[in-house]
Amino acid sequence: MGEVLKAPTSSQLLLAALRRHAERPAITVAGQTWTYAQIDEMSERLAGFLATQGVGPSVAVAVHLRNGCEYVVAEFAILKLAAIRVPLNELMGVPELGHCLEHSGARILIADADLPKASAAQGGLVEIIVGCAPGQPLADGQVDWTEALARRAPIGRRAALPEDTAIIAYTGGTTGRPKGVRHTYGRMAWNLFSHINCLDIRAEEVMLLTTPLPHSSGYHMVAGFLQGAHVVIESRFDPQRFFELCREVDVTWTMVVPTMLYRLLDHPAAGSMDHRSLNTIVYGAAPINRERLEEGLRKFGKVFLQIYGQTECPNLITTLSKDDHTNPDLLASCGRAVPLVELRLQLDESGAGEVEVSSPYLLTEYFRDPAATREALHDGWLKTGDLARLEDGYLFLVDRAKDMIISGGMNVYSVEVEAALREHPGVREAAVVGIPHPDWGEAVTAVVIADNGALAEDIRQFAKARLSAYKVPKSVHIVVELPLTQYGKIDKRRIRTLMIDAPAGGPE
Repeated sequence: MGEVLKAPTSSQLLLAALRRHAERPAITVAGQTWTYAQIDEMSERLAGFLATQGVGPSVAVAVHLRNGCEYVVAEFAILKLAAIRVPLNELMGVPELGHCLEHSGARILIADADLPKASAAQGGLVEIIVGCAPGQPLADGQVDWTEALARRAPIGRRAALPEDTAIIAYTGGTTGRPKGVRHTYGRMAWNLFSHINCLDIRAEEVMLLTTPLPHSSGYHMVAGFLQGAHVVIESRFDPQRFFELCREVDVTWTMVVPTMLYRLLDHPAAGSMDHRSLNTIVYGAAPINRERLEEGLRKFGKVFLQIYGQTECPNLITTLSKDDHTNPDLLASCGRAVPLVELRLQLDESGAGEVEVSSPYLLTEYFRDPAATREALHDGWLKTGDLARLEDGYLFLVDRAKDMIISGGMNVYSVEVEAALREHPGVREAAVVGIPHPDWGEAVTAVVIADNGALAEDIRQFAKARLSAYKVPKSVHIVVELPLTQYGKIDKRRIRTLMIDAPAGGPE
């Protein structure tokens, strides 16, 4: 224990939590509950198999799983070997998945049987497949999950060092390719402390998580584990199921993106079903409609807590507290910096500036991308790419310097979508912007100059075959020319203004 206190790492803290909370319920999935001791035992067996495949410190294991027990077991197995976890969103398309596997140098891929595979080109990659049908044939290099857990090999382990790489988390980049954000075991310990202290996560919590675990929910989950909370995991969000679980298991804590909150508010149960046990609703990841937030406050009470963060500072930079939500003047703010984060802005004449962040849990670097690291990190400060105003310590976001679109809580980078559209033989030029949308926060909207009679829907279907579903434009507008700035660059601000009321598909 003295070693943990001297140089804490996320692995030491979380593995100690498995033992400390052994007999408490850890997770419930589809009505089945596992204790911390059971998660400990299953992850020990998986770690044993991974060790036989050479997994240890500095070895990357990619995890491409839906929310479920297997995701949790895989995370703890990787922790036990002080290895590198590479979480991959289940919505990733094959090209993105292939890039992340190759770039991370993953030696193992743990994947659901029915998710897209991009492993054929990855020489020497071992796949552990979850959900194989009985008697299902496996290709060379593939192992059934149940077989991997049955081998019970011994583990030759060493404790993770603070400087060991814990996670390579992939995020979109302005070049259109996902960038690998590297975090160490030492820095992730600080992140755990921040989540517990700032998000009202207590030992007696019953946490309901329905958003993908490779993102914010995964950080909330492990913070709950450190406290000994009971985490109820759903593979997808369903408003009816949400209210049923609130009643059946007395959910006390949950996290939603704005689109999910709107669906809850529109559900008949919002005004009638007993959800008095719910004392914390964390929201973030996308702009929120103020009127809907006020409606939520009326229906659910003083339970809302907003977060703002990035993969590079996961995922907690500011919070707007429950008390802050009682002040109408603050509902447009994303809150104040949390205790382990410092903010600064280089203001322009409008009073806004790019948000820069310093924290003990900042990324170490962009993995294998020194140019991106040099661009983003300066003397311990991260340039977030977000523009904001700072008023009495409260941050008010005003724009995204790099044209990132947030649709349904998912980050979409316009450059990547534009590159896919330009591959269409009938598209001469393309610009992609986010347009305010009552449900999605922002709708991905494409404006293209087309030749050869290309049709808007044909272009959209072309993009659909090349991009993850959430990145596909909701609408495509064909125009004769794109507006340019005085410097000859595409004027996206002007395009956004023009597109707000434009009909989809027609010429402008």
